[in-house]
Amino acid sequence: MYGFARREFTLTLLRRMADYQPDLVKAAYTRLGATKADYLKAFNRWQTMQHSRRAPGGLDLLVAVLGPEDHRESVRIGDVTAGVAHWRLPLWPDLRWQAIIGAANAVIDTTLVRAPGAPRPRLPENPEPWSCVVADTRERWPDARQIDPDVPTRWLVETDRHRLWFTHGLLQLTEDTSSPA
Repeated sequence: MYGFARREFTLTLLRRMADYQPDLVKAAYTRLGATKADYLKAFNRWQTMQHSRRAPGGLDLLVAVLGPEDHRESVRIGDVTAGVAHWRLPLWPDLRWQAIIGAANAVIDTTLVRAPGAPRPRLPENPEPWSCVVADTRERWPDARQIDPDVPTRWLVETDRHRLWFTHGLLQLTEDTSSPA
């Protein structure tokens, strides 16, 4: 696993984003000094590590790949206390990769989130791709419904007029549902 780091991990996140925003993904991997082959190779390597019997699991895998977390805290979620760890990634300076950690260092959830102290964007009616994370939508649309589309890397937020599709917590697509089909 040596040599796999935050840059390569960031490349792995781009793989699922390319389903929605191939042009943004191409510009992003180019900014990171990578090619399409590099980001696909990083994604395949990450998948192999996640499914390997010899690779560490849970938080240990994230630490092996990303290094020690930049920030960690404990939070109460209902009756349970969980750990929350954050890592900076090179492509999105105002965002952090977040892992919610349960008992025995099991990773319960991972996603991109707004960095602590980073200002939330003022979202227009039709936000642009990559302009916000899931939590940013709560302020703009307090009555929005969050829906798990049963795909581990994706999330959907529905408002009265829109469907906002997220991959790894970052907005990919805004669909207008107010006009007839």
